[in-house]
Amino acid sequence: MSPRAELREPSRDELVAAQQVVDLFAAEALLALDRYEQAFPAGAPDKERRTADRLAYWWRKLDLDDARLDPEGTDAEQILVAAADLALDPENQWGLSLEEASAQAVNRAAMDGRTMPATAIADLRKDFADAYGGRVELPARDDEWLAQSLTRLARASVLRDVIAEGAKVRVSEPLRAAADDLVRQGQRLMDDRLDLARRQETPISRRPMFARQARNFSMLFAYSASVELTGAPLWADVLMKTPAVALYLKESRDNWRDHDHAVATRLDPAQAQLRSVRTDLTNTLDTPPPVTRRDARALRNPHNRPPGPSR
Repeated sequence: MSPRAELREPSRDELVAAQQVVDLFAAEALLALDRYEQAFPAGAPDKERRTADRLAYWWRKLDLDDARLDPEGTDAEQILVAAADLALDPENQWGLSLEEASAQAVNRAAMDGRTMPATAIADLRKDFADAYGGRVELPARDDEWLAQSLTRLARASVLRDVIAEGAKVRVSEPLRAAADDLVRQGQRLMDDRLDLARRQETPISRRPMFARQARNFSMLFAYSASVELTGAPLWADVLMKTPAVALYLKESRDNWRDHDHAVATRLDPAQAQLRSVRTDLTNTLDTPPPVTRRDARALRNPHNRPPGPSR
């Protein structure tokens, strides 16, 4: 890599793409924590305490204070930072619920005069289902998804920092290449999300279905009229019309079925693309980024953002 390439400042699109990946796994960490929380029986007295302990365990084990999550970042990032603060607070004997973490994130934004997070956990659940069509395979163990998501989040945040620092830091060529690859995948993620949003906003029209239905009825009506003009007795009239009526009913059923299938599958291509880019991202982030000691020192430079959630 040439010195000129090393010193290149990141574009806004690159920063947004890297942030999209961080947000993806911040949201999945919240969903994993939600699944862990919801696994407790209703009214379990230690649910909040055990939820806090589980998040605190993985946070410390994965050294997520070094991930430098942004308490003013995306909605998912802000809620996760608030949840970590609650889980790690030694004076918090009650524990953690995601509802309380969301409220804390809103309160902090309000006090700081920032735009308040508008995303609730229910929104994250719906977005996850809509994005992947309910066809993403998740770990069976309650906290395995949480550990995976937090690990991927930590690694994505390192690569995001490499992109964000741009010319301010010199890092090794393999780390810079890994960060550039994350940006490319993040741009794919953005494009695929946009494609899904367009498909969601463009419903399947019923007009072609109604046109086919009207055409089939017209053909049945014309045939029935021609049969009646023959002056055949009633029994013969019914006998001649029965196959046409049966065909009309079959065509009507197929017409409705084809429309319902088109509605049900209109999002499939975009969801398949999102599943594909998510798989690529998880494969990338399941391997630690090639951070050397020199890279780590450069990224910990005092001019960078303060690390992790506040204690």
